[in-house]
Amino acid sequence: MKFPYQNIGIVIKHGYIGIEELLSNTVSWMQQRGCDVFFLEDGFDLQGTTRISKEEFQDKSDLVVVLGGDGTFLAGGKLALKRNVPILGINLGRLGFLTEITVEELFPALEKIADGQTVIETRHLLQARIVKADRVLFEGHVINDAVISKAGIARLLEIETRVDHNFLAVFKADGLIISTPTGSTAYSLAAGGPIVFPTMEAIVMTPICPHSLNHRPLVIPDNLTISVHAITPPENVSLTLDGQTMRVLQKDEYIEIAKSESHLRLIKSPFKGYFDILKSKLRWGES
Repeated sequence: MKFPYQNIGIVIKHGYIGIEELLSNTVSWMQQRGCDVFFLEDGFDLQGTTRISKEEFQDKSDLVVVLGGDGTFLAGGKLALKRNVPILGINLGRLGFLTEITVEELFPALEKIADGQTVIETRHLLQARIVKADRVLFEGHVINDAVISKAGIARLLEIETRVDHNFLAVFKADGLIISTPTGSTAYSLAAGGPIVFPTMEAIVMTPICPHSLNHRPLVIPDNLTISVHAITPPENVSLTLDGQTMRVLQKDEYIEIAKSESHLRLIKSPFKGYFDILKSKLRWGES
């Protein structure tokens, strides 16, 4: 049976016990169905595969397959965005919110994809920018969250936040998490934020350890734009995107976050739904 995706880029988490055998079996399965399989330059070197640059990987992939955890998935997701190709996450550890499919389910899942039994879910993203005098100095896509936090000495931050130019609050806190619904079960949840169904069109704002108990998490429509200005000296404030890209603010710079025109196409597990994953991850129903 021919596989619907012919050029498959694989992103891996190094250090997993048994990864060589798993990769070899996975690549063999795909090659038997006429697929061209490749890795990033720091990936594995398996017979019949190639290692290519990040730019080539993005331009060539019809499907991105991630073998790892949610962190590895976020890195693979950024590679899938350029041409809006689907991404399939295989979890190598505990059950993840993004890497939904277990190692044991890998080949049954691939068979279902080959048989046309694929559900692709659209996840909305955010676009974060650092701006100075109406000039964009830094920007990036956000799959999970944009975190505004301390860049230096562990002191309380003061950050003025506006929504569509309307003043909202001056947060006195360790920081502020602005997340997508997909990211609501990541850092935002650990900081006391709400769980939001991942396909909702919303933005979650969660202060980190706020100085005032009046500052609570907030969910707003994703057609609004959030702007954050540092009252704290900006060189003590950083913006981190999905835990992978970080930049420290400079004088007269501010942060702007809005809905991205791009979106992530996630191949869903054919064996479990979102609420099954939620119950398992959070251990709901256990005594």
